Amino acid sequence: MNREMLKYAKVLIIDDQPLAQIFLKQSLEKIGFELIQIAESAKHALRLAKETQFNLYICSFNLSRDRDGYHLFEELKSKGLVKLTTTFIFTSADTDAALVNSVVELQPDDFLVKPFTAKELNERLSRVLNRKQKLNKIYWALDSQDYAKALEHMDKALSDTNQSNLFPFIMRLKGDVLLADKQFEAAAQFYYEVLNLQKFTWAMVGLAKAYLGLNQETKAKQILEKLVRKPETKLAALDLLANYYIEHDEYEKALKQFKSASSLSPRNINRHKNVINLARLVHDHENQYEAAKTMAKFAKRSLHETPDLYLSVARAGIDYALTLTDNEAFSVIKQSERYLETLKEEFAQNPESKDQVTVVQARLHYLKDENEKAKQLIETVKQHSFTDNLEDCLDKAKAYHELGYQEEALVILNSIDELIEENEIGNKVLQEYLNQEKQEKRDIPFSPKELNNMAVQFYNQKQLLPSIQAFSDAIRLMPNNHRIALNLFQALIEQNLRAPLAQEHTEILTKVNKQLEQANLDDVQQERYDKLIERNKRIQR
Repeated sequence: MNREMLKYAKVLIIDDQPLAQIFLKQSLEKIGFELIQIAESAKHALRLAKETQFNLYICSFNLSRDRDGYHLFEELKSKGLVKLTTTFIFTSADTDAALVNSVVELQPDDFLVKPFTAKELNERLSRVLNRKQKLNKIYWALDSQDYAKALEHMDKALSDTNQSNLFPFIMRLKGDVLLADKQFEAAAQFYYEVLNLQKFTWAMVGLAKAYLGLNQETKAKQILEKLVRKPETKLAALDLLANYYIEHDEYEKALKQFKSASSLSPRNINRHKNVINLARLVHDHENQYEAAKTMAKFAKRSLHETPDLYLSVARAGIDYALTLTDNEAFSVIKQSERYLETLKEEFAQNPESKDQVTVVQARLHYLKDENEKAKQLIETVKQHSFTDNLEDCLDKAKAYHELGYQEEALVILNSIDELIEENEIGNKVLQEYLNQEKQEKRDIPFSPKELNNMAVQFYNQKQLLPSIQAFSDAIRLMPNNHRIALNLFQALIEQNLRAPLAQEHTEILTKVNKQLEQANLDDVQQERYDKLIERNKRIQR
């Protein structure tokens, strides 16, 4: 390493363990670094990073005082305090799969497993800093998003045999740049040539991305189905498969991929948002709620911890509780109320969230059959509009619909299309969800809770046709609810006893029977289903 460069390089050690701080500082001084500062927390590190442009960060992943190293690095990058020309190294004694996957996603320059020796630190730093120095022009161009200049420097470096040890690294960078610049044809050709030289897994991932960009989706899927079975490429392949399924409107399959990816790397907040959006689109409100809670857990003390974070969990809880019995919903309602209380405690000085909280509270009152209280709260925000936040508008529309203001709900839903930007995978899901909400709110003037209560009441009064209609509407809003599916199945069988089923009802019977046949029923539900099947067979004889 260049001793003169080390002398003037500004270094920040981020670690909450005093012994680790001393060891790192002494080791770095022996190497030749002189301008060394220490931060014992992420908050302290952020303050120092705003004051000084550091060349090297050595950061413990497992910071305990506020946010962890993952969210610190994420925030430093998002605020432009760590650039590609900056060297960032993580250290950790923890090497579990979730942590390693999180580190890989953020792409630091290196990851050192504790404990390590001063010699190991020196060797790893030498390798990383030498690479940074040799590729400095490339990194400068990338920091400026000058892709043409970056590619020019890369091609020059790849023609220099003195840098042959860096060729795989530079080739990987080149592929990333071609994809970022949407040069998909050139990227596909480049990755194909690389793979003819050596079967790099990163090149296979890149080729799949290029094929997706070229709409050659069959080729991409063939590659991804192989990569998803490899531990080192599984995470990237799951994300790409999810996007593939979204493009093909196979939302349940996309949800399954994103859920698997989230379990591998739970600190990725944007992926949890994808799970939430897909889950509610396919009416899987249980997974919507679980993903929202997980997101809140891992977003704590990060740049993602905002009022919207807690609102998202409370809203997901309400959506889920609406599909449950009163006894089942009780604990979910209590949890949602606690998230709302946390929001008010953490963001007491944020008046902007007052109306949003009021709407959520109104929906909670509705869940507890306190409709007058709910309507009183909604009246206080009726004249206020949430024109710049899609989720606020959606929640307000849901509250209106639940309280019987169907027309007002549809007015809001029809006014928010412009809040969804075009040409984004995630936004396609949001647009689909908005369209679905409009259609359902237009066709069905009742909430899932009301529908189920009405259907049961009709059934008990032997009004089978109205009960079938109500159960059918309920199952449309709650397709994964086995209890309602069984109720619908039973009502259809009872109607068939009275008179042959109409063609429409025969189709519903076949569909719900297939759903229950494939469902993971509990013992009580399975026994009930088996008895209904036998009864249906006797009717058909």
